[in-house]
Amino acid sequence: MRIGIAQIETQAGDLERNVERLGECARRAAEKGVELLIFPMAALVGVTPVQSADREGFLLDLMETLAPELEDLACPCLIPMVLSADGSPLPEALLVEGREIKPVRLSARLASAGGREGGDPSVDALPELSFHGARLGVAFTYEDLDAYDDYEYNVDVIVFLSGYGFAADDPSSALGAALQEGRFMADAEATGAWIVGVGSLGCYDAQVFCGSSFVLAPWGELAAQAPSFEEDLLVYDVDPSAEGPLSEPLAPEVYDAPLMTWGALTAGLSDLVHGAGAAAVCAAVGGSLSDALLAVLAVDALGPMNVRVVVPETGEREADEACCALARALRLPEENVERVDARGAQDAMAARDLVELALAALARRKGGLVLGSRDKTGRALDACSAGLSAAALEPFADLYRSDLLELARMRAMISPVIPACLLDAYCVPEVPGVRDAFDSNEAALEFIDLALASYVEWERPVSDIVAERGHAEAVLSVIGRMSELEMTRPSRPLALTLSSRTLDEARSPLGFVWRDRVREQSERMGAFLGSVLSESDAPDEGHPSTESPVSAPTSGEIRDIMGHLRDFSVGGAFSAFGLGHERERGSEDGRADGPGHHRGPWEGPFSEN
Repeated sequence: MRIGIAQIETQAGDLERNVERLGECARRAAEKGVELLIFPMAALVGVTPVQSADREGFLLDLMETLAPELEDLACPCLIPMVLSADGSPLPEALLVEGREIKPVRLSARLASAGGREGGDPSVDALPELSFHGARLGVAFTYEDLDAYDDYEYNVDVIVFLSGYGFAADDPSSALGAALQEGRFMADAEATGAWIVGVGSLGCYDAQVFCGSSFVLAPWGELAAQAPSFEEDLLVYDVDPSAEGPLSEPLAPEVYDAPLMTWGALTAGLSDLVHGAGAAAVCAAVGGSLSDALLAVLAVDALGPMNVRVVVPETGEREADEACCALARALRLPEENVERVDARGAQDAMAARDLVELALAALARRKGGLVLGSRDKTGRALDACSAGLSAAALEPFADLYRSDLLELARMRAMISPVIPACLLDAYCVPEVPGVRDAFDSNEAALEFIDLALASYVEWERPVSDIVAERGHAEAVLSVIGRMSELEMTRPSRPLALTLSSRTLDEARSPLGFVWRDRVREQSERMGAFLGSVLSESDAPDEGHPSTESPVSAPTSGEIRDIMGHLRDFSVGGAFSAFGLGHERERGSEDGRADGPGHHRGPWEGPFSEN
């Protein structure tokens, strides 16, 4: 079966143009003999459903625009789209062949319900389609892939229509660019099926999609791959009866996380700026690493003619010369560089306020979107609410400071535009117990960011973080500091989403004063449940039991128990569309290991606790 992947970039909501591009791609694919053309999740309507008030009008216009084109598609197509069910994203895909249109997910659910007496259509059965001599499965989430792995689905090919934007902490989100670090090779071997990964391309709702679609053989060899951050029509002949090896397998590329992150930043910044209707951006070129890296990013994304900068004159000769050298290295036109005298400022905060005022004035006079350089570490731990900010967009707000250090070094290897003194011009947040525990600023910063990532993205209790990394006082200080600043943390301007869980999604309720502490293993939930089970099974007095004592369940077993309760509740993973949560984060080996960055309230009989 000849499969095609139309890796295209579109604009969400531009229905007429998007539908027109579907037809164009189908005609090109038909010329290549494609028997099934697959489009990315975001190609038609983006990855986020419209708000409730717009839902009716949007669906009417979508059907009116889409219906005539579907009848004239030059080859069979699988067209995904994201709609809404009770406020939650509802991914679906239409299999269009001739005049027949089949919603694959809904059809699978109805078929499953019809095959059982008293069948419940809310049970989320996964698709098994017969198509041109092959059995097709369609997965929308990591959970769906897990289900194809764990249950006896009889499929030859699994099409993974990824709705996950690139996340620096999840290699699987890079699809074909990170096959050796991601989960998909293990999925192919576990299911014995071809895996066809279909990646969206471009920036949708602040998420960046890198493309990098791929075709993976059941035994783990890479059969075909599309480039990252480029449009492509990938065509490959999938043979369900093949047993391998491939005659001409591709070598999976070595995953370069900083380079992929930089590509996502440049693509995302360009799309957001143009989407905001701005022709240029304004940024400060101060004496910090984050300011320098932001200026480089802006030039890489938009070109030097579209970047205007404010350079403060602080009286510190080395820093001032480095900032001017950076502006020259980036080839910024002289008229795009404005200097501000900050030598009379009382302190660094006052000097920064002068720069922010100059940025606001520059944007008002010349036009352009003001960029800010705050990062995730600073937003979590720096008390910055007293400072002024003119930023309308903060590209680094979802990246840690140690990530920026890595990005700067990677970018310096491509071309050394950042002066050496600015590469070391970063601050370590003042957190008690951290500096004394490490022998360098870089080691201290890496530990701070690792503690934050463990708590925010990976959702690990402080006891687990300390058990893995040690330094109990430092961990408690980092997490405590993050919680203390919750009330004073400024709202985030528009920012790219580049992790599986942002700070805003990880925040505690305002005014919530409870703080966790490090606990011995005997105090953990596993030991507590074990003691409860032991007491419930204790023999009556005078009737000694011959059974072995009940051992305390492990943390993994507890998660399994809670998962089963969730699954069998009305609002859990077996509910109408299995979207109790939107994403599972990637673990260190690339496999999904737990619930991710967004959870909705449970609707079933069990509480979230």
